[in-house]
Amino acid sequence: MSVIDKQVSEHLSQYIQQCFMATGVIIAVILAFDVVEQTVIIATLGATTFIVFAMSHSYASEPRRIYGGYAIGILIGLLVYYLEMFLMWVDPSGFDGINIFLGGFAIGTSIFLMVFTNTEHPPAAGLSIGLLFNPWTVETIFVIIVAIFFLSTTKYFLRHWLIDLHGPSKKQIADSAEEREENDHNQINST
Repeated sequence: MSVIDKQVSEHLSQYIQQCFMATGVIIAVILAFDVVEQTVIIATLGATTFIVFAMSHSYASEPRRIYGGYAIGILIGLLVYYLEMFLMWVDPSGFDGINIFLGGFAIGTSIFLMVFTNTEHPPAAGLSIGLLFNPWTVETIFVIIVAIFFLSTTKYFLRHWLIDLHGPSKKQIADSAEEREENDHNQINST
C-alpha cells in the first residue's frame, strides 16, 4: 500500500496547478466577502472547494448537487434557527440542551432532503448546523450563494482541463477488481 497516490507521478503539474487554483479561489472568496469570522461558512466553502478542484468529475461536484445541496442547507439552517428563536421565546427557562437536539435535527433533515431530491453535497449539510450555532446576517447568506456560484462557474470554465486528483482512477479500480477476481479464480483452481 502506497502513501502517495499513483497518479501523482503522471500528473504532478496538474496536481500542483489545481491545488494552487483552489487556494486562489478560496482566498478570493475570503477577501471579497470578509468572512474570516464566519468559521463554519469558510469550512463548508473550503470543503466545496476541495470537491470542485480535487474531485471535479465526481457526483458531489455536479452543479445540481452543489446548488441543490446549499439551497437545502440554507433553508433547513434558517428554519431550525427560527425554530430555536421561537422556542426560546415560548419558554426561555426550558432552553437547556434544545440546541443540541436542533443541531442533530438540522443535519438529519438536510441529509434526508438531499438524498430525497438527489442533491447530495456533504458540506452543505454542515452549513445547516452552522447557521444554527453561529451568528449570521442576510449578507452571510448572500455571500454563500455568490461563493458557490463563483466556484461552480470556475469549475464550468475549467471542466475540460480539471482532472480528478483523488484515489484510483476508474481504470485502476477495474484493473484491481479484475486482478482480485483472477486471484480468487486461481486459488479455487489450485485447491
